Amino acid sequence: MVKTILIDDEPDSLESLALELKAYCPEIQLLETFSDPRKGLQFIFEEKPDLVFLDIEMPFLNAFELLQQCTDIPFHVIFVTAYDEYAVKAFDFNAMDYILKPVLKSKLVHAVQKVLEKQNVQIDMENLKALMNNLRLQTKSGLETIALPTSDGFEFVHLNHIAYLQAESNYTWVYLNNQHKYLISRTLKDMSAMLNFPQFFRAHQSYYINLNYARKYLRGQGGSIIMQNGAEIPVSRSNREALVKLLFG
Repeated sequence: MVKTILIDDEPDSLESLALELKAYCPEIQLLETFSDPRKGLQFIFEEKPDLVFLDIEMPFLNAFELLQQCTDIPFHVIFVTAYDEYAVKAFDFNAMDYILKPVLKSKLVHAVQKVLEKQNVQIDMENLKALMNNLRLQTKSGLETIALPTSDGFEFVHLNHIAYLQAESNYTWVYLNNQHKYLISRTLKDMSAMLNFPQFFRAHQSYYINLNYARKYLRGQGGSIIMQNGAEIPVSRSNREALVKLLFG
């Protein structure tokens, strides 16, 4: 049985797809449905399903913002979308599975069968990463909100509210612009995949900074950055030249 969840902000679409899966796809074990993508993301982290049916345009987190945060969890994805010529071409180019709304029985069964025939979920994950990179290049937009795993769940934080990140062994401190900070159970390397945006800079092996919150640059061996909250962030010698170019052109 394929452990499956559905994520779609439209309750009618969720109900319809759930009924069709139960009627026509006996291999599917439907674990849960979610109209809030944030709750769906938390479920993915905690339960690690085999397959996710995922709507694209949703409030709070769209499909690609959600997927960007769980690329280290292997699962198959079937996108469920209203017809969009560009998106469909991108799916085809990157060999991703999708079905169009309204969902037809034949298309649904075919998409599920393709998943059942796949031997290596890692290939799906690589195709997914390529798809997200292509869409980001085309749209010049990407992840806006990230989920920070905390002791009692997840804290959803807008990227623009992150001032800097500091590595601490296998954990990362995330410092926000409102003086709040979170210690999360991910390495800085894991977090770096979510920070591939112009405002974030790897100042040092142990630090990422949001350049929007940099107040002053101090010269030295590598130098250091004074953040708006007064924190002094070291800059490695190997990264100094790139930083100076970003700050001063």
